[in-house]
Amino acid sequence: MSEPVYYKRSLAVDVYPHLKMAIGLIDSSLPKVAVDVGCGAGRDAFYLAENGFKVHAYDKSGAAIARLKEECPLHLNEMLFPQVCNFDRFEYPRSSLVSACSSLFFCPPEFFSAAWLKITESILHGGVFCGHFMGPNDSWAKMAREDLTVHTRAELEELFEHTFKIVDVYENNSEGMTLVGKKKHWHTYSVVAQKII
Repeated sequence: MSEPVYYKRSLAVDVYPHLKMAIGLIDSSLPKVAVDVGCGAGRDAFYLAENGFKVHAYDKSGAAIARLKEECPLHLNEMLFPQVCNFDRFEYPRSSLVSACSSLFFCPPEFFSAAWLKITESILHGGVFCGHFMGPNDSWAKMAREDLTVHTRAELEELFEHTFKIVDVYENNSEGMTLVGKKKHWHTYSVVAQKII
């Protein structure tokens, strides 16, 4: 399946519930600045901009960022700052929200710690992280792909220990489909957590 078809389908999928929840948790005194990690064609970035956030969106795919720019409504141009970049090289602004929908587990393990440190340090006190992590039962994880970072539930909770309060975790451990129409077993954790330090 071609990239254009994939991006078209990604734009048609609803914004996931945890992102909507996260917006409601942010301390109202904080600046409305958000980062969309691995933004793809821009579905979540557009949603955040429509909700008044200045959105710094990045993806490693130049095709994804090109599609985002093509699809961006004119009235959102001044709210969106897209760029092609990798997880560990992106310069995260001080923000009240970092969203990593189905993207952060594509950060290679050797770069994950550096990227995660940048993310957590960029979020202001009272700000929120929401995103997905891959569990060990996922069919991609069982392929021992070297480009994926996988976490057990205990390892996941350790990431947020001391610095965040985990508000909600939804575990999906079931058969499903990818956006390109292939069957796979999904094992992911969707997390919403608020910075307490």
